Parts: sequence; structure tokens; C-alpha cells
Amino acid sequence: MQELQIPNGYFQLLNMYLLQQGMDIFALSFLQQHQAQLRHVLSLPIDSQSTYSFFLDVVELTRQHVHCPELVLEMARLIRPEHFGVLGYMASRSNSVAEALHNIIRFSRLVIDGAAVIPIQMLHQDKEIYLSWPLHDERYAMINELTSACMAHLGKQIFPASLQLLSMQFAHAPQMARYHYEKFFGCEVSFGHTQYSFVISSDSLDLKSELADPSLMQLLLRQAEEAIASRHSYESLDQHIHLRVAEYLRVQNSAPKIEQIANELHVSARTLQRQLNDLDSSFKKIVEAERMKRCDQLLQQDMQLTDIAMQLGYSDQSALARAYKAYSGHTLLQKKQQLKASPES
Repeated sequence: MQELQIPNGYFQLLNMYLLQQGMDIFALSFLQQHQAQLRHVLSLPIDSQSTYSFFLDVVELTRQHVHCPELVLEMARLIRPEHFGVLGYMASRSNSVAEALHNIIRFSRLVIDGAAVIPIQMLHQDKEIYLSWPLHDERYAMINELTSACMAHLGKQIFPASLQLLSMQFAHAPQMARYHYEKFFGCEVSFGHTQYSFVISSDSLDLKSELADPSLMQLLLRQAEEAIASRHSYESLDQHIHLRVAEYLRVQNSAPKIEQIANELHVSARTLQRQLNDLDSSFKKIVEAERMKRCDQLLQQDMQLTDIAMQLGYSDQSALARAYKAYSGHTLLQKKQQLKASPES
């Protein structure tokens, strides 16, 4: 799997923090083995990208030697639009919160990119908006934490008098004392969720920015579209949709409609189905395959078959049983017995 790519602006944030502390990043003995690569990365354009694993090594060494458990939050306090490249400028020049969020969702690959990345989702629940994405691996906890903090701090700069977080939800465990999180985000912060989420009031979507610049936005939009079009595709279309459907089943306990996935990919449902047909696949086949995988996961949790059927969107237990037999060649009872007999189940 391709390495996660992050903006070189994040390396600039680390350098800025160290300079504030009176430290020269190129003179620190604990970073000696990384000096050549650091010089190279810091010489590159701020909106280019480098590997996350290298950044993680450097940040962890720095956090340990400067005795600053809240290092990522201190770095995030220094964020400016240019650290996110063209997407940062687009957010700062957007007409409203809604427009800024739309651009963040559409062009997030310009900041964090890689095969493990699933697009940010915006969900409406009552009078609240959830801007959410999943945790794929615990090793990504730091970059999720830093990116969340940077987005929150930059949002307050762009909409200083009006945008307020209602709560911040993390999928990983706390990396420092909870006090540091609550002081930084200025809201309730909780951990151990199924995904990361910014929670804001739905009224916030209409908030206007004093920095809005429609003419500049048109230029930035074309630049972002060209940049996205030139990006390497880390996975085939059907692989990506498998990941998205699996995430819907795991997080929302329901399968998505093709229109939802098409909207996330900024294509029509008809175009998406045609593209899948060209790959000898279909949206229906993908959904059914991921339903069966999710069924196996829920069987391992010893969930009742009627509850599994309901969660996966089948009319009843019998419909689930028929679908499972057709897909796997085994009955649900055989699968449950197999799981009970397995020492690792």
C-alpha cells in the first residue's frame, strides 16, 4: 500500500515552533540522522507533499526531547492558510462556511493523500453538522490530531467572531492530558468514537467571511481541479467503493445508495454505474459483498440473526440467510458453528 502523503507545510509548522523556542532544527543532535532529509523537505514548495512516516519519526523525537506532550497543538497554533496550500487559500477566500466545507471535502487529497484516505463526509443530524472521517490505523492518530487542530484553528481565523465548535470527537485515545485538548478547541472533547468528527451548529453554514474573494476563488478552483486531476490513483474505482460501502455499514449501520457515493465522487449515478460496468462490476455486487463481510463481523460479535438482518437492510432473517448461502455456499448456522469451534473467535 502506498505511503500516506502529508503537506510540507506541516514540516514548516514544526520548524516555526522550534524557532519560537530558540532552537535551530538543523542543529538539534536528536535529529542528526534526519538532517539531510529535513533540509530537502524544507527546501521544497510549502504545498508539496512528503511521507508521513518520516514526519512521525521527527515529531516523536522532538516531543520526547523538548518535553512537550502537547506539541501538535502548539504547532497547530501557528497555522496559516499557506500551510494547506491552494486548499488553505480556498478556505480563507470562500464566501461562507458552507462553501469552505464543500471545498475541503472535494479537495482534501491536496492536503492528506494516500490509499488509506477516505473522503471527509458531512452529515446533518437535527440542528448539528458532523464533519467526519474514519480512523484506519492507530499509527495515524498523530496526523489526525494535528490536522483536526489545524483545521479548527484556521477556521477561527477565517470566521473569528462567529464560528464555534460544539464538540470535537476523536477516534483514538487521548495522547496528552484532556485539559490541553479542551483549552485548545474551546469545547467538549471526547475520545474512542468510531470516527473523527467536528460538530458545529447547522446555523454556522450560512456564516459569511470578510475575506471572501469570488474572482480569486475562480482561479483557485481551476488550480485545485488541475492538481486533483494530475494525482495518482491509489486504488481502482471498485476498490474505493468497496471501502466506502464498508465504512457506511460499519459506522452508520446501513448501506449507502449509489447516488450518495456518486455525489461524493462528483459524478452522476449513471456515470458511476457505467464506470463500474467497464470494470465488470456493479454497485449492487459491491454492496452485497460488503454486506456479507459485515455479516461475518457481526456473527463474531454473537449478534442475533434478526438484528443482523435489520442492520444490513434485509427484510427479515430468512432473506439474510438466502443471501448468505448464495454468496458463501454456507448457511448462517454453519458459519456460527464454525466461529464457535474456532479458538480465535
